[in-house]
Amino acid sequence: MLVFAASPASGCLVAGPVPLYELARSADLVIKATVIADRPVTDPSFEQIAGSEVRETEMRVVSTIKGSASNVIEFRHYAPSLGTSVVMMCPPPSYTFVVGHTYIVLAKRVAGNTYDQLSKSRTTVDRSVLPAAGAKPLQAGTTVTEAVWEELVAQLGSPDRAAVLNTIGLLDEMSGDQGLGPKDFDRSQALAAIQPLIGAKDVAIAAAAIGVFAMDSPYTDDWSAPQWLAGIGKGTIPGLAPRRAPLSPLADSAAKGLLRVATSEASPKLRALAIRALARSHAIPRATIADWFRDPSIAVRNAAVLASAATLDRSTIKAASTDSSPSIRRAAALAVGFTQDPRLLPLLGSLLQDPAADVRAAAAMSLVSFAPDQAAQVMRANLASEFGPLFVNALARGNPQPYLPLLAKIIEQRPQLADWWGGTLPAADSWEILFDYIKGRPAAELASGELDRPLDALERSPPQPAELYALYLSRGLTSRAKQFRASIRNTPGYIDSVFNTVERDPAAYLQ
Repeated sequence: MLVFAASPASGCLVAGPVPLYELARSADLVIKATVIADRPVTDPSFEQIAGSEVRETEMRVVSTIKGSASNVIEFRHYAPSLGTSVVMMCPPPSYTFVVGHTYIVLAKRVAGNTYDQLSKSRTTVDRSVLPAAGAKPLQAGTTVTEAVWEELVAQLGSPDRAAVLNTIGLLDEMSGDQGLGPKDFDRSQALAAIQPLIGAKDVAIAAAAIGVFAMDSPYTDDWSAPQWLAGIGKGTIPGLAPRRAPLSPLADSAAKGLLRVATSEASPKLRALAIRALARSHAIPRATIADWFRDPSIAVRNAAVLASAATLDRSTIKAASTDSSPSIRRAAALAVGFTQDPRLLPLLGSLLQDPAADVRAAAAMSLVSFAPDQAAQVMRANLASEFGPLFVNALARGNPQPYLPLLAKIIEQRPQLADWWGGTLPAADSWEILFDYIKGRPAAELASGELDRPLDALERSPPQPAELYALYLSRGLTSRAKQFRASIRNTPGYIDSVFNTVERDPAAYLQ
């Protein structure tokens, strides 16, 4: 079985993977080669890193894509230390080779027939070693991208489950993986290659294949719903990267395969995943959704509710909003956001009063995804609710003046929201909204005392203290500026030289 590891530990800041063609430019040698032997070595050019060891893998060259080499080379690289219990923080790119297996390898020449791995950096996601399907030579003139594509596609038919699962993951990642990272391969072509595995008899392989299509769908899972709502909606969910249209259309062949799984006797988990992936096809028969909504499995029913958001029929969402299951009611709240249908906003108002906290959170998330002018009535009716600070910010973003006292209160109280989906903290968002409003007011109004309460709030743990100081100076509030600087002088993050710079040209600092 192939064991392949080249990912840094979580918590480390790493550069994204580099496209294959760029890696090939920096490589002295690009080959397809079969492992003959593998052994530990001592090499002072490799930093000693706990949890890693340096190994020398002997390889017989099958085909050369770039450079020239003898029939056998020695490839030195990091590998996880066998038997170690050390948890590595920021490990280097490392590889575990299997004798007799074949790989595509990009390497740097050291001397003679000895080569090093392309990158030893602990801040790099490296793809300079990738699995090959077998030892068949490549055609002359094949590029590294073409070679890797050929080998990966061939491995999709492997009898080795682990190899197939690894290959599905690589094709997904290397074709853009939800818009992230470099695109070595065309996304549509990668999906077309994976698509036949939707109906695989092996449940793990079928789930992995369906999961690739599901990740292109807004209805895939609950954890990604905030990003999709941020991209689909006309409102603002601050601090979250929005996700918008799927990267590629769902091909008819894939839709048919997903529908077969969704209506089969497969496990509820697999059927639900197929329904969620299928939802973005906008071609699910109404009667089929109704059947799924009556399914005994909560997972299938949840998927049916979310899938119904892609249709014009709202009956399933309405029925789900009063279902006895909190999970189904939560799906209804999310589905309303996915529809962006203002006629369903009263449902969110009801779900904001739901006894289940996660249902209320989903309703609030969907509500703030709507354009504020559409959702204003429901938001104003719930300003005193647990998610009131989010509604205040949403309403004030377009016109802060009516909400100045509430914005000041949020900044001062710094509310912590339970079951919150993340992003910019409400108090920080309120501060930005209020500060932008204050910046637009004339100096006379600031000096009149009418805005002292908002100004007092802005001085409470300000995220941009230098900007606030510059505002005071540029508006002639020198006494207030002096008091403010004195009050924060001993706080973390205060830098005296920054404030001195502000004093030299406060107006320029504000721009």
